[in-house]
Amino acid sequence: MTGSLRERNKAAAIEQVRDVAFTLMYRHGFDAVTVEQIAAATSVSPSTVYRYFGTKEALVLSTERPIQLVERLARDESDRTALAAFERAANKVWNGDDALAAEVSLVVANPALVERFERQLLDQRPAVAELFARRRGKKTPGTKDEALAAAAIAVLATAVLGWQRAGGVKPLDKLLAKSFEAIALAERVTPA
Repeated sequence: MTGSLRERNKAAAIEQVRDVAFTLMYRHGFDAVTVEQIAAATSVSPSTVYRYFGTKEALVLSTERPIQLVERLARDESDRTALAAFERAANKVWNGDDALAAEVSLVVANPALVERFERQLLDQRPAVAELFARRRGKKTPGTKDEALAAAAIAVLATAVLGWQRAGGVKPLDKLLAKSFEAIALAERVTPA
């Protein structure tokens, strides 16, 4: 971990608040847990929780996964298709993380959080479209890049939410592969 002692302490405090909040919400339900209870359980003030996260909803959705997805996709210099690279990046970011099931179960149980989760992913569409265009040797995204980026993000959201709605039993990478198969043909047959 890099940064000053102050930054490291703040990051540790944020992580502790997040961990305790998830434990409380997982045990009692999202709606039953207040920011005040989270603050008391972590020995910080409610205003500190609000300063770190803004809202209880933002706390649940405070993951870095959407940004990590774009970063990982940007580092992929393979000759994979755009969708294959996106799927690979999604698997790297979303698979093998024990905290994911708890996070997504809270999201799935709350329709307002589902909408914000999807919005959080969709906010990455311009960056994903730009990376898709770059993979095709274009400087700016065209309609195909925009459409494929939106479709890839929708597939990811559907697979992750569906995985948790089904109890997280089936491996997420298998659901992602099956879901991406559904749109891979479109990438191959649509003109540039």
